[in-house]
Amino acid sequence: MRVFELFSKRLKDKEKSGQDDIYQYDVIPANLRVQVKQIAIDAIGRVGSLGDGFRTADQDNNLWFQIEKTYLREKGLEGIAKEDFAGSRVLAFMRDCSTLDWLDFLELIAFGIGLMANDEHGYERQKWQVSLAGQNAIDEINYRFREAGVGYQIESEQVIRIDSQYVHAEVVRPALSLLSEQGFDGPHQEFLTAHQHYRVGENRQAVAMAANAVESTLKGIFDQKGWAYQKGSRISDLVKVARSNNLWPDYLDASFDQLAATLQSGLPKIRDNDASHGQGAKPKKVPDYIAAYALHLAASKIVFIVEAAK
Repeated sequence: MRVFELFSKRLKDKEKSGQDDIYQYDVIPANLRVQVKQIAIDAIGRVGSLGDGFRTADQDNNLWFQIEKTYLREKGLEGIAKEDFAGSRVLAFMRDCSTLDWLDFLELIAFGIGLMANDEHGYERQKWQVSLAGQNAIDEINYRFREAGVGYQIESEQVIRIDSQYVHAEVVRPALSLLSEQGFDGPHQEFLTAHQHYRVGENRQAVAMAANAVESTLKGIFDQKGWAYQKGSRISDLVKVARSNNLWPDYLDASFDQLAATLQSGLPKIRDNDASHGQGAKPKKVPDYIAAYALHLAASKIVFIVEAAK
């Protein structure tokens, strides 16, 4: 479906011109909830009640049923709403639920959109009157998030939190794209897990998993190229292996030395100081800005490492 720049939106954008691009994370506005509901119906299909004379009029859309069933199982709930169809119950619940519950359901919807898009023969899409292609639906949801100033995006069928649209577009998304390639399943999952922790405020775990993703990316490259390394190597040891095998070109000279120093002291230092060791009697709190820096630093390193390996 085409996105229209309505007059009211152009006026609002003009009023915000020159202001910082700041996102909020705590409230999912009512209009965004409605927009995502409409997109979900277009991409997953009607919730049920075909009523076409050939099938039972009260038939349930199986994808909506699976979305509801998965949520109930994971949350340990008996039910969420009183409606005739699973999709109706899901969408009714999402209208007023908490932000965290809404985001949980959004991930399940993203997964459902992907399944419907992969309907090989198009039978289910036709059956449930799907009118929006899978990736187009995800792209529009991400656009609606940006439009509403809500700092989340869907990447690889998971919701991740973003703090800068530029950094997300130029660093985080390319990192996820590169890690989705064959041979990087481990670091891909670790990087997504880091964002999951960050999304719910588990910053210490986010920093640790981001660092793990960098280390696993290096190991994945070494495995592909047949470069020997010790399985329990620290990041500093892995950097030495990469340098000895000319993963980075020597013509970078001083810039290369600076990069190598950053790889050895930047992200790992954060992880060593704030995440991976015992926190003592008094719990340590890793600030949001530290966790955001760790994620962005990890993403930029992953992009550099994988591109250099090519």
